[in-house]
Amino acid sequence: MSGSLYAAISGLNAEQSLLGVVSQNIANANTTGYKSSHVTFGQAMEQTLSGGTAPTATLGGTNPEQISAGAAVGVDGVNLNMSQGSLQTTGISTNMAIQGNGFFVVKSPQGMQYTRAGDFTLDAQGQLVNPQGSLVQGWTAVNGQFAGESAGNVGPIVIQPGMTMNPSATADPSTGTAAVTVTGNLNAALATAATGTSTQRTVPFTVYDSLGNATTLDLNFSSPTVVSGSGTSWTATVTEPPSTTSLGSGTVTFGPTGAISGTATIAVSMATTDGSKSPQTFDISLSAMTADAASTQLTATANGYGQGSLSNYTVGSNGVITGTFSNGQTQAIAQVALANFSNNAGLVNVGNTMWQQSANSGTPQVGQPASGNFGSIAGGSVEESNVSLANQFVNMIMAQQGYQANAKVISVAQTLDTTLVNTIAP
Repeated sequence: MSGSLYAAISGLNAEQSLLGVVSQNIANANTTGYKSSHVTFGQAMEQTLSGGTAPTATLGGTNPEQISAGAAVGVDGVNLNMSQGSLQTTGISTNMAIQGNGFFVVKSPQGMQYTRAGDFTLDAQGQLVNPQGSLVQGWTAVNGQFAGESAGNVGPIVIQPGMTMNPSATADPSTGTAAVTVTGNLNAALATAATGTSTQRTVPFTVYDSLGNATTLDLNFSSPTVVSGSGTSWTATVTEPPSTTSLGSGTVTFGPTGAISGTATIAVSMATTDGSKSPQTFDISLSAMTADAASTQLTATANGYGQGSLSNYTVGSNGVITGTFSNGQTQAIAQVALANFSNNAGLVNVGNTMWQQSANSGTPQVGQPASGNFGSIAGGSVEESNVSLANQFVNMIMAQQGYQANAKVISVAQTLDTTLVNTIAP
């Protein structure tokens, strides 16, 4: 009878392990980034009473005879379900969720750890941290540019609330385009065969020096005349009001259809206000202008900007944290790093939905979100637990029934033992 008792006890222990895992899953049904577990049972080693025999010419073969050797079942393993949970929108700028493969990389006092829980916040120093204070890892941009992003140069992500953006002087880009672009229309009816000295249309624009000092200039269109072929011609002059001194000028000619013809660029040279002895020079492009029967409407836009302070930031699908500054400009601040493993189920759970590398997980491959085999980032969201309560309730019922059945075996074996003892005469 002892064999039956030990087999039933092993069943009780196995079902109790299953119930423990089920209870852990249910308890973490609302834990951010939690990954559920599943128990796998395995048959225990059996005692061989007789080995099998091969068939002969006169006798058929026999199968091996085996019985439970003190235990019938055991827990083969507790496997992780690393499937993605649903995403929940929080509206918190620092919260992030991974859509697809990968783990966030965080640095704790115990070393590098990995998590799917992106309920991050900023600490007093502007560092991006998880609820335990571990530092979220990534790459920091320098003047909005990233260089050499690799696993070897990840570091803490810092978003200082008072961070500033350096100014940029108005200048012609290296692409050969002009620093200032004028769009819109000049009413062709303003042109007459006379000199037209009393007619002037002005469009203002703002330029910046290397220190971010702003200067407002006027581009004046005056002296419109009719040219051969029914086109029009205007004198364009750049001034710094209230001065009327020309900083650059030229003649602008439009054809019969109103499209510009001939020279479409005005060169400007002005004294800088940043202490530099060299003048600030740049071009104004007029190629997008027209002069037809429509009313006069002109707009001028210049590159360059003054210093700005951080007013807001967002997280893109590629993990880039982009800041919006008070000068109207946007600039990349940092990028979150992700890590992949050959065997995610081989990671070691160290609590707080954190994982560490193990001998069977493989080494982490660190890279940028939304590239290669890495998932993308959903900003302002977190990943919910992947626990299915329906499945857990079914597993709980199965564990309960299995436990009751094994307990019944013990009860029956005890009854049989008692019956045997009672057959012995006193």
